[in-house]
Amino acid sequence: MKKAVQPLFKTRIRSMEPRDFGSIRSLAAELPSFTVPSEYILWFFVRFQPDYCRVLEQESGDMKGYLLAMPTSNPQNGIAIWQVAAVQPNQAFALEYFAAYLRELVDRTGTTSIFFTMSAASASLRLIRTLARQFGGGEVVKLNSVPTGQGENEFQLFIGEASSGTENRKEIDGTR
Repeated sequence: MKKAVQPLFKTRIRSMEPRDFGSIRSLAAELPSFTVPSEYILWFFVRFQPDYCRVLEQESGDMKGYLLAMPTSNPQNGIAIWQVAAVQPNQAFALEYFAAYLRELVDRTGTTSIFFTMSAASASLRLIRTLARQFGGGEVVKLNSVPTGQGENEFQLFIGEASSGTENRKEIDGTR
Protein backbone atom coordinates (compact mmCIF):
# COMPACT_ATOMS: atom_id res chain seq x y z
CA MET A 1 0.00 0.00 0.00
CA LYS A 2 1.25 3.46 -0.86
CA LYS A 3 1.69 6.33 1.59
CA ALA A 4 -1.32 8.45 2.44
CA VAL A 5 -1.97 11.55 0.37
CA GLN A 6 0.08 14.28 2.01
CA PRO A 7 -1.37 17.78 2.53
CA LEU A 8 -0.28 20.20 -0.16
CA PHE A 9 -0.71 23.97 -0.07
CA LYS A 10 -2.50 23.64 3.29
CA THR A 11 -5.21 21.56 1.61
CA ARG A 12 -6.49 18.16 2.67
CA ILE A 13 -9.06 15.56 1.76
CA ARG A 14 -11.33 14.61 4.61
CA SER A 15 -14.58 12.78 5.22
CA MET A 16 -17.71 14.55 4.12
CA GLU A 17 -19.86 15.91 6.98
CA PRO A 18 -23.36 17.42 7.22
CA ARG A 19 -21.81 20.90 7.49
CA ASP A 20 -20.56 20.43 3.90
CA PHE A 21 -23.99 19.81 2.37
CA GLY A 22 -24.73 23.47 1.57
CA SER A 23 -21.37 23.98 -0.17
CA ILE A 24 -21.74 20.74 -2.14
CA ARG A 25 -25.26 21.65 -3.27
CA SER A 26 -24.14 25.18 -4.25
CA LEU A 27 -21.21 23.90 -6.28
CA ALA A 28 -23.34 21.26 -8.01
CA ALA A 29 -25.88 23.96 -8.92
CA GLU A 30 -23.13 25.90 -10.75
CA LEU A 31 -22.38 22.97 -13.06
CA PRO A 32 -24.93 22.63 -15.88
CA SER A 33 -24.71 18.84 -16.28
CA PHE A 34 -24.83 18.05 -12.54
CA THR A 35 -27.84 16.98 -10.53
CA VAL A 36 -28.01 18.93 -7.28
CA PRO A 37 -28.11 16.22 -4.61
CA SER A 38 -30.70 16.59 -1.88
CA GLU A 39 -29.55 16.81 1.71
CA TYR A 40 -31.05 13.36 2.22
CA ILE A 41 -28.92 11.86 -0.57
CA LEU A 42 -25.83 13.52 0.88
CA TRP A 43 -26.69 12.23 4.36
CA PHE A 44 -27.17 8.75 2.85
CA PHE A 45 -23.69 8.90 1.29
CA VAL A 46 -22.14 10.15 4.56
CA ARG A 47 -23.91 7.49 6.59
CA PHE A 48 -23.37 4.46 4.34
CA GLN A 49 -20.35 5.26 2.13
CA PRO A 50 -18.04 7.43 4.25
CA ASP A 51 -14.80 6.15 2.64
CA TYR A 52 -16.10 6.94 -0.84
CA CYS A 53 -17.36 10.49 -0.24
CA ARG A 54 -14.80 13.17 0.48
CA VAL A 55 -14.29 16.90 0.41
CA LEU A 56 -11.18 18.86 -0.41
CA GLU A 57 -10.72 21.77 1.95
CA GLN A 58 -8.16 24.40 2.70
CA GLU A 59 -6.72 24.85 6.17
CA SER A 60 -9.15 27.77 6.58
CA GLY A 61 -12.03 25.30 6.32
CA ASP A 62 -13.16 26.48 2.88
CA MET A 63 -14.39 23.56 0.76
CA LYS A 64 -12.68 23.51 -2.65
CA GLY A 65 -14.15 20.31 -4.09
CA TYR A 66 -16.01 17.09 -3.40
CA LEU A 67 -16.19 13.47 -4.48
CA LEU A 68 -19.37 11.36 -4.33
CA ALA A 69 -18.82 7.68 -5.09
CA MET A 70 -19.86 4.22 -3.94
CA PRO A 71 -18.74 0.61 -4.24
CA THR A 72 -20.46 -1.51 -6.88
CA SER A 73 -22.01 -4.92 -6.42
CA ASN A 74 -22.25 -5.66 -10.15
CA PRO A 75 -19.46 -6.10 -10.87
CA GLN A 76 -18.00 -6.75 -7.48
CA ASN A 77 -14.90 -4.81 -6.47
CA GLY A 78 -15.77 -1.71 -8.47
CA ILE A 79 -16.23 1.94 -7.60
CA ALA A 80 -18.90 4.11 -9.23
CA ILE A 81 -18.15 7.83 -9.24
CA TRP A 82 -21.34 9.86 -9.24
CA GLN A 83 -19.87 13.35 -9.00
CA VAL A 84 -16.48 14.96 -8.59
CA ALA A 85 -16.35 18.75 -8.67
CA ALA A 86 -14.14 21.65 -7.67
CA VAL A 87 -14.46 25.41 -7.49
CA GLN A 88 -12.64 27.57 -10.01
CA PRO A 89 -9.66 27.96 -10.37
CA ASN A 90 -8.86 24.82 -8.36
CA GLN A 91 -10.27 22.19 -10.73
CA ALA A 92 -7.03 20.75 -12.09
CA PHE A 93 -5.45 20.61 -8.64
CA ALA A 94 -8.56 19.04 -7.09
CA LEU A 95 -8.80 16.39 -9.80
CA GLU A 96 -5.18 15.39 -9.24
CA TYR A 97 -5.78 15.23 -5.49
CA PHE A 98 -8.94 13.12 -5.85
CA ALA A 99 -7.15 10.81 -8.30
CA ALA A 100 -4.45 10.18 -5.68
CA TYR A 101 -7.14 9.54 -3.05
CA LEU A 102 -8.94 7.10 -5.35
CA ARG A 103 -5.65 5.28 -5.87
CA GLU A 104 -5.38 4.78 -2.10
CA LEU A 105 -9.01 3.65 -1.92
CA VAL A 106 -8.44 1.15 -4.74
CA ASP A 107 -5.37 -0.25 -2.96
CA ARG A 108 -7.32 -0.59 0.31
CA THR A 109 -10.41 -2.19 -1.19
CA GLY A 110 -9.03 -4.37 -3.98
CA THR A 111 -11.05 -2.48 -6.59
CA THR A 112 -10.63 -3.75 -10.15
CA SER A 113 -12.56 -1.08 -12.06
CA ILE A 114 -13.93 2.43 -11.72
CA PHE A 115 -17.17 3.49 -13.42
CA PHE A 116 -18.28 7.02 -14.27
CA THR A 117 -20.54 8.89 -16.66
CA MET A 118 -19.80 12.01 -18.67
CA SER A 119 -19.75 13.53 -22.11
CA ALA A 120 -16.85 12.16 -24.15
CA ALA A 121 -15.81 15.78 -24.82
CA SER A 122 -15.93 16.67 -21.13
CA ALA A 123 -13.11 18.32 -19.23
CA SER A 124 -13.65 15.56 -16.66
CA LEU A 125 -11.72 13.26 -18.97
CA ARG A 126 -8.67 14.85 -17.32
CA LEU A 127 -9.54 13.02 -14.07
CA ILE A 128 -9.91 9.75 -15.92
CA ARG A 129 -6.64 10.14 -17.77
CA THR A 130 -4.94 11.05 -14.48
CA LEU A 131 -6.46 7.97 -12.88
CA ALA A 132 -5.28 5.80 -15.76
CA ARG A 133 -1.74 7.09 -15.24
CA GLN A 134 -2.03 6.41 -11.50
CA PHE A 135 -2.79 2.79 -12.38
CA GLY A 136 0.02 2.32 -14.88
CA GLY A 137 -2.02 3.22 -17.94
CA GLY A 138 -5.13 1.24 -17.04
CA GLU A 139 -7.56 0.75 -19.91
CA VAL A 140 -10.45 3.25 -20.14
CA VAL A 141 -13.39 2.17 -22.28
CA LYS A 142 -16.69 3.66 -23.31
CA LEU A 143 -19.55 1.30 -22.48
CA ASN A 144 -23.05 2.63 -23.14
CA SER A 145 -24.96 5.86 -23.55
CA VAL A 146 -26.83 7.00 -20.47
CA PRO A 147 -30.57 7.45 -21.05
CA THR A 148 -30.69 10.97 -19.57
CA GLY A 149 -30.85 13.03 -22.72
CA GLN A 150 -27.70 14.93 -21.73
CA GLY A 151 -25.43 13.19 -24.20
CA GLU A 152 -23.50 11.34 -21.51
CA ASN A 153 -21.92 7.92 -21.74
CA GLU A 154 -20.84 5.33 -19.23
CA PHE A 155 -17.11 4.67 -19.03
CA GLN A 156 -15.05 2.10 -17.18
CA LEU A 157 -11.43 2.28 -16.09
CA PHE A 158 -10.02 -1.23 -15.80
CA ILE A 159 -7.43 -1.45 -13.06
CA GLY A 160 -6.69 -5.16 -13.08
CA GLU A 161 -7.67 -7.90 -15.44
CA ALA A 162 -10.45 -6.92 -17.82
CA SER A 163 -13.83 -8.13 -16.61
CA SER A 164 -15.73 -10.66 -18.66
CA GLY A 165 -18.81 -9.53 -20.53
CA THR A 166 -17.17 -6.45 -22.01
CA GLU A 167 -16.37 -7.77 -25.46
CA ASN A 168 -18.41 -5.05 -27.19
CA ARG A 169 -16.86 -2.12 -25.36
CA LYS A 170 -15.16 0.81 -27.10
CA GLU A 171 -11.90 2.37 -26.06
CA ILE A 172 -12.23 5.95 -24.94
CA ASP A 173 -10.17 7.29 -27.86
CA GLY A 174 -11.29 4.88 -30.55
CA THR A 175 -13.15 1.74 -31.41
CA ARG A 176 -12.14 -1.56 -29.96
